Amino acid sequence: MLYLDTCDRCLTETSPPIEPAKVAPDGPGAVLATYRCPKCRDIWSTGWASDDEDAA
Repeated sequence: MLYLDTCDRCLTETSPPIEPAKVAPDGPGAVLATYRCPKCRDIWSTGWASDDEDAA
């Protein structure tokens, strides 16, 4: 599964989605994805969690 995001600093209507540089477990059914924008080099993290009730 890919956890794609876009850079808030460089966001335009045609911004390509960015793949995380690192994905780490963050509890049952959750991950923390760390991103680095290839354009401005900004770094941010986003938490992702499963909405599947069977993930726990």
